[in-house]
Amino acid sequence: MVIVDVTNLKVEELIGMNFECECGKRHSVEINSVKIGNNIIEQLPEFLKEFKNKKILIVQDVHTYVVAGKRVEEILQNDFSLKKYVFPQEHLLPDVYALGRVLMEIEDDTALILGVGSGVINDICRYVAYRVHVDYAIVGTAPSMDGYASVVSPLITDGFKESHKAIYPYGIYADIEIMKNAPMYLLCSGLGDVLGKYIALADWSIANILTGEYYCKTIADMVQAAVDKCVDAAPRIPQRNDEVVKSITDALVLSGITIGMAGASRPASGSEHHIAHGWEIMFHTRNSEKKWVHGNFVGVGTVVMSMVFEVLRDLDIESVMSKRSFRTYDMNKWRQNIESVFGKVADNVINYKKDAIELNPDKRQENAERIASSWKDILYIANTIVPSSDDIKKILQDGGCVWHPEELGIDKNLFIKTFIAAKDIRTRYGVVHLIDDLGLTEEIANLIADKLYKAQSKK
Repeated sequence: MVIVDVTNLKVEELIGMNFECECGKRHSVEINSVKIGNNIIEQLPEFLKEFKNKKILIVQDVHTYVVAGKRVEEILQNDFSLKKYVFPQEHLLPDVYALGRVLMEIEDDTALILGVGSGVINDICRYVAYRVHVDYAIVGTAPSMDGYASVVSPLITDGFKESHKAIYPYGIYADIEIMKNAPMYLLCSGLGDVLGKYIALADWSIANILTGEYYCKTIADMVQAAVDKCVDAAPRIPQRNDEVVKSITDALVLSGITIGMAGASRPASGSEHHIAHGWEIMFHTRNSEKKWVHGNFVGVGTVVMSMVFEVLRDLDIESVMSKRSFRTYDMNKWRQNIESVFGKVADNVINYKKDAIELNPDKRQENAERIASSWKDILYIANTIVPSSDDIKKILQDGGCVWHPEELGIDKNLFIKTFIAAKDIRTRYGVVHLIDDLGLTEEIANLIADKLYKAQSKK
């Protein structure tokens, strides 16, 4: 078997690749084109020539129409049959309403859905295109998340956010002149989403050790290379420099490609996403109008989860095992915490997670013993993959980005509750499930809250 070294390839060089990997799987990148640079929008007719004289549905919102959508229409109108829909909402959500709205706009002869936007628009268009079996492409308007090249769409159903299978885009078109002028919190969102990969990769390695879950070192190395590129550029984000924004966009697209290669979001999403999704669901149920978006939550979640790995480094695992507090699980307390955090959508979270909770004391003992027997390997992961929380904090601060839960509007008491609930957002194994298997979730929640909010009070 010929081993292909893809770790340091540019995004454009990965397009169309199909190869046997050391992990035993065949990886492919089924995207027609990725164009990141200057003057990209003006070249759209050439990039989309396969759809010339065919029906294209352009999907955008009130913000993205102004910054790019109007120009996209002008450029395409002579050679393509266009229909457009502009979402009127100030804060669009990837929910069943948005999906249904796009479905209603699709005509029988639609050949391509062309999204103009970033996270939400991209997720909506990708999923609808998957369900109706048409191609979709995206004109990016902000380097705010790594989903441009993904094959999953995080969508909100009955207040609960879950990832749904979808498809690669036909093409990704990111004009740096547009991307660099996005609101600063969206540039910071992209940085936060990429920093989360530190935790995602650590979680993936831990799951491989403890549960035997599939793991690919090639993909992990690709993600790490993307993270390194983004971290190097972070301090210059406030300058809105072309080179910096291109580097971040490249890293985000590359990270998304690895999701398709792995066949799941595992290499790009871990416990930092669990707590971030929890915060997003919570604010949504409370009808919050806060401006923060997904990657901002992920960036703060990465600081928090790096603190969890710091706790593990100092943990006396023999003492934990001798106390045996992990053998019991208080379901009433668990349910009450979810209800206090998620309110009207609490039942959705409870029903999603309840069957995955192990209540048998002997089985819980086995899970804890499995962790203890692998403790050296877990510490190695903590020491080699996850930077210190101070380092993560500094990267975010240097980029002019939020890093503390209080900046998101989360006080100490609410932080503790949401930290405890993070393990309940996804069943995919990560460090939040590991500490729960050891019976330490509440203790570590309080420990981290004391450190975080003490540090913030000294500012």
